[in-house]
Amino acid sequence: MRKLLYTFIQTGIFAVISCVGLSLQAQDTPFIQSVSADQVPDSPEMAAYRERLRKNPDITGYHFITLNALATSQKDGILPLHIPDGPTITAVASHVQYESANEYEWIGKTDDDRGTVIVISKAGRVCAHISTPAGVYEIFPAPSGLYCLQIIDPKKAWDVGCMTTSSTSKPDNLRTSAMEPVVKQGGDANAKMQPCQALVYPRVLVLYTPKALTLAGNITTLTDHVNLSISQFNSCIYNSGITSAAALVLAGIAPLNFTEHSNAMGGDRDDLIKNATAKNLRNQYQADVVVLLTDGNYGGGDVRGISGTVTLEIDKAYSIVELWCATSRKTFAHEVGHLYGCRHDDDNTAVPSYAKGYKIKFLGFTVDRTVMVGNGITDEHAKNRLLNFSNPNIQVGGRATGTADENNAQRITESHPVVGAFRPDPANPLNAFVDGPTWVSSPGGKNYELYYSCGSAPYTFSWQYSYDGVNYTLSNTTSDIFTWYFSQSQKIYLKGTVTSNGQSATAYITVTAQLPANPYKVSAAGHDTIALQGELPSLIATPNPADDRINISYKLQSDTHVKLDMLDQSGKVIEILKDDKTISRRGRYSASVKSKNLPVGTYFIRLLTSQGIETCRVIITK
Repeated sequence: MRKLLYTFIQTGIFAVISCVGLSLQAQDTPFIQSVSADQVPDSPEMAAYRERLRKNPDITGYHFITLNALATSQKDGILPLHIPDGPTITAVASHVQYESANEYEWIGKTDDDRGTVIVISKAGRVCAHISTPAGVYEIFPAPSGLYCLQIIDPKKAWDVGCMTTSSTSKPDNLRTSAMEPVVKQGGDANAKMQPCQALVYPRVLVLYTPKALTLAGNITTLTDHVNLSISQFNSCIYNSGITSAAALVLAGIAPLNFTEHSNAMGGDRDDLIKNATAKNLRNQYQADVVVLLTDGNYGGGDVRGISGTVTLEIDKAYSIVELWCATSRKTFAHEVGHLYGCRHDDDNTAVPSYAKGYKIKFLGFTVDRTVMVGNGITDEHAKNRLLNFSNPNIQVGGRATGTADENNAQRITESHPVVGAFRPDPANPLNAFVDGPTWVSSPGGKNYELYYSCGSAPYTFSWQYSYDGVNYTLSNTTSDIFTWYFSQSQKIYLKGTVTSNGQSATAYITVTAQLPANPYKVSAAGHDTIALQGELPSLIATPNPADDRINISYKLQSDTHVKLDMLDQSGKVIEILKDDKTISRRGRYSASVKSKNLPVGTYFIRLLTSQGIETCRVIITK
């Protein structure tokens, strides 16, 4: 029965492809490249690295590998990952912030959104977390320029080992302030300038004990684990439809002379909250929350995390997480979720009542668990732990990830401004963020506004858009408001940049459009299509990109009225190519439009018939 439950969900791959027909296969360069045994040096440094791997109880095996560039390994937002002696996992990009080949964060989904792949690069050091229903893998830098792909024990990876309980906190007395909306300051509707103050993102200070540093081997490796831990928490934010303003920002990493007591994690948490040095470091780094990484072997390894508050208490916003399971068991993300006011699924004392995790069930069996679900699980239930906070409006595998009574997303939406204000934020030079809908369910133009602060006039603006999050096209929009026209289900990545007196700040936003009445379809030729009903004709625009003239070909499957027009990116009709009041006969037709006088940018060719609507995207270059 349990095996059957795993097979009822099929892997879905969602991609946007251009009018001229792009292959869904990734480029030829694989991201993960296996290396032979003779390529692994027999050095003291490598021997010490292998010994640390052997001491990690979560690792059942490992492979030394090399990694190729993300930009050449993905195509159209699709990244295949070939696990040595294992499966090939195909991830579709869901959130990407790509600055360069050495600085990026790439998050993708697998298995009908049940799995998450995180790949980050900081100063050229790449780390990855691959969490799927079939298994969990992680990639970290290894000696001699190699990387290590670690196979995580699936029987252990699903258990965060949390000791946090409702009794650790008093009733939530900050709920009123938590629900106050964030009011944007400053300027008129056409100038999104704000007073010079840092953006209110919750900031985390990560402390580490001497034993944790010994376990990591060096501060560089420990920093890798910290960066991946924060990306993992933020992927839960993005996957759950929560505003990116709730994403966690690293305030700093610092040592703390703290000795773990292996059988007293609760006592260590209380000692951490009272620790004068930890308090001083928190103030010094202006951190809203603090996480201490340890190597305490608490409870013989069965206890891995605990938090000081689940009710937004400023003085108790501290957590302890065992370093070796921070990402492999998702313990870091789970404990920080507590600091944002989220509770376990079975916490009936939760305040507010909906601040709980959620078990997704099918025929009475648990098939998936959100990140805040506690440890209660049996062998008859699937152990897959999603990188999602509960949210009744977000589905994975065709099932909601929450209910009205289990909605961590709502809790975090209310709490993140409060958490972000626990400590004053440092003043940044020029900073910016993009405000606009990240989830679109109806066609039409949607506005994205670039808010910015800590600069001085004059300001200039530029916008770029991408269909894969890595390769961007410059838009012709030069104002602080950018409009994107949605006529089909797609994923789009926007990058807005504001420049002031030689300084620039760039902000990203990822937008998913799902139009229920007009589901996106990919035809055999691979063309962009909006389907209303039935079998639709083929619409092709060539060349694409175009410069002087666009040639259009379309096929009618039956006799019908026809309207063919061209729209700009905002959805404005700029030319009607055909509007036939009489019936056009079944067959193939052609049309053309001069494009040499049109500004560079993205346009849409739209075909309207009695059978439905079909669109084709075309890019004009000069």
